[in-house]
Amino acid sequence: MKKSGILTVIIIILFAFSCKQTGNNQKKGIVVLSPEVAEIICALNAEKEITGITAECNYPPSLQQKKIVGSFSSIDKEAIIALNPELIFCSSLEQENIAYDLKNLGFQVEVIYPKGINEMLSDIERIGTLIRKKEEAVKLVNYLKEEIEKIKANAQGKLRPKVYLEIYRNPLMSVSDSSFIGELIELAGGDNIFSTLERDYARINPEAVIAAKPDIMICYSQDTLKNIINRKGWQNIPAIQKRRIYFEKDINPDLLQRATPRCIEGMKELAKIFAEWREEK
Repeated sequence: MKKSGILTVIIIILFAFSCKQTGNNQKKGIVVLSPEVAEIICALNAEKEITGITAECNYPPSLQQKKIVGSFSSIDKEAIIALNPELIFCSSLEQENIAYDLKNLGFQVEVIYPKGINEMLSDIERIGTLIRKKEEAVKLVNYLKEEIEKIKANAQGKLRPKVYLEIYRNPLMSVSDSSFIGELIELAGGDNIFSTLERDYARINPEAVIAAKPDIMICYSQDTLKNIINRKGWQNIPAIQKRRIYFEKDINPDLLQRATPRCIEGMKELAKIFAEWREEK
């Protein structure tokens, strides 16, 4: 074989090898470190694009077949690097440092942390644009807006129960109306007794609960009914007297605490509880 022929073969081999290497290094798929974003992506019919999740990404259940890259507050960076995703979604709070590190490694990282209904709707459209599901996102947002308006209209002009939501018991903590869950309570037709707390989630005085006399109590603090009804001075609280106390088994906290399309289900559950209270009045 002439030298020119040998050279041509070598060039072809090198080119093929180069193409193979480039293909192996091509970024592909989405890694999601936020349970909220995982739910939204699946609601946009893009679950197949997800290649990695955190352990807390539990809805829909089919997500558990995906690669686990750590927990919400403890991310396995090496596992993410191995997946080589095209796009990574993070939350803020505990994930700010990992987001910074992943950006420095050359990944496209998007931080999503909606604190209210309007922010959630905007973020759904933003996510839809990023994952090339813009049309689906617009349709979903329009549907959610319609459902929210129906729930608001149904509560309009009706008697509003005073609601106490407990997220922690030692120390006692509740939510303000500036929190996502606080906004859902208000939209569904209830009055949050700690609406004006300085922070979204803050410590409260048990005496303040007694003084507010809530009609309904939602307990996500892992305490028991027996302990709650035996708290000092709480026996005269209407919610205690009427046993209008609701736990995780009664209303899934993910429906109220996660800023996802499923919050509509949470609002409807709240509206149902409030309606039952009105019927007893």
